[in-house]
Amino acid sequence: MNKQSLLERIELGREDFAAFSGLMAPLAAHDVFLSLSTEAACFAAQYGADLFVAVDQHTAAQTYVLDEVRHHAKGVFVLGDVPPAWAKADNVFTRSLGERMDEHDRLLLLLSSGISLAILGTVRTAKDNLDTFDGGWTAQRPFVAAVAETLLGEDARGLLSQNAPHQEAGLEQGTALAMRLAALHTDALVSQQRDIVMDKDDLFSVLDILKAISAKRRAHDILFVFVEQIVKVVRSDRCSVVRVWGGERHGHVLASHEDADIIDYDIDLEKYPELVRALKTREKVAINDVASDRLTAPCAEDLQKAHIKALLVIPIVLFDANIGSLFLRAARREGSFSLREISFFEIVAGAASNALERAHLFESIQIANERLERLAITDGLTGLYNHRYFRDRFEQEFERALRYRLPLSCMIFDLDDFKAHNDRYGHLVGDGILKEVAERTQRCVRRSDIIARYGGEEFVVIMPQTGMEGAKVEGERLCEVINSRAFRDLPKGEQVTVSVGVGVLNHDDMLDCEDLLRAADKALYEAKRLGKNQVTAKT
Repeated sequence: MNKQSLLERIELGREDFAAFSGLMAPLAAHDVFLSLSTEAACFAAQYGADLFVAVDQHTAAQTYVLDEVRHHAKGVFVLGDVPPAWAKADNVFTRSLGERMDEHDRLLLLLSSGISLAILGTVRTAKDNLDTFDGGWTAQRPFVAAVAETLLGEDARGLLSQNAPHQEAGLEQGTALAMRLAALHTDALVSQQRDIVMDKDDLFSVLDILKAISAKRRAHDILFVFVEQIVKVVRSDRCSVVRVWGGERHGHVLASHEDADIIDYDIDLEKYPELVRALKTREKVAINDVASDRLTAPCAEDLQKAHIKALLVIPIVLFDANIGSLFLRAARREGSFSLREISFFEIVAGAASNALERAHLFESIQIANERLERLAITDGLTGLYNHRYFRDRFEQEFERALRYRLPLSCMIFDLDDFKAHNDRYGHLVGDGILKEVAERTQRCVRRSDIIARYGGEEFVVIMPQTGMEGAKVEGERLCEVINSRAFRDLPKGEQVTVSVGVGVLNHDDMLDCEDLLRAADKALYEAKRLGKNQVTAKT
């Protein structure tokens, strides 16, 4: 049925229809149809006392201004399914599409004693899957009446008889509406011609943006370059990417062209109704006058204080649900967003989605690698560095100390009578003691020191830039920290002590790190022999 447009089918259905076809202003885009429909609905809402409306189901759902008209109109005929919000309204009547219409057709018909308007057409899908639109509009009452009779039959005859035109009021209001729509239509046609000329430039701009973001691997770098490049092409006073997790009342600005340091700025979604609408519908939201648009009415004052006149939100479609819902949001202080600019935003948003998913995959792999690397060098029980990592770092620090004749000390400490605690309270308690000793040691030593679990109940600390006096002081402080407080897993009165052996680098006699390690080990055995819970040092 969609082989012919609605215009052609209506004309074929009425012998006298051809006489009016020359009065039609042709529409070449569905967006223009929606723009004219929205403008006409806004105008008609002022004259609703005897207003009748006929609209197809898709337009009723898309052009939300019609909801306001529906509250004032005497009757609304919906061709197809009634929107859920209208289901219980007393003045809304559903009618089947009939023989003349199908689901691809679009219609808005307004008829009262002072207004007559028909905007109609058909969305066509070509072989390349690109949608085109074939339609037109007129404010000529005979033509509007012909459309109404063809599509509504008996219903049309009844409402036409109730809406005989008032000559003076009808002429004045009808002329005002026709001039208003003609101006809007002319602007749309001029904009379309301008868009055709600018398409080539847009293509090169998209390629430049793709080139810029393809060189980045971190998600934030991609997002910042993305919004920064967009602003260079499409004038925007604000441009940002916002993430919203499902069910949350807050969003997060991930990048803004105004500040490269913005990474995760929290915003209250109650102040951003355009983002809420885009999140619910998964469709773009374009608002060209925040002061008059019903969606932004609750926060119009705040937007005006921020010098924002027009808003645009474009969903960035991602296949990875773990990233959340991302939206490209742009704002202007003056002027509105043209259809060409909106299309440009949609194209680059699609390009950004691929780059973002690639960056997210890269970062996930990087995080996983870092985690595996961390696991490879840490002790599973205490979280300290393991013996393997200690040996690597010890050799590095020893070579550096020898080369530049820097002081270096190594401290080995061992838990006194640890086997007795294990035998008495079990290995789980023993593990708890080892973990708490590791925690206390980390809080005790300097940030430049390197702590590792040497094996069993032995721990080792590498102390760069530390000589004999400083190493002994640190060893004594460690004994005090371990011995001063009760342990979580031991009964009250039970205590843990450590014996500490300190080896200090002798630049003249020690040839490798094993010599320094042996010195610390001998000092540890000396501390054990002298009665434990003390510090001894050797060079």
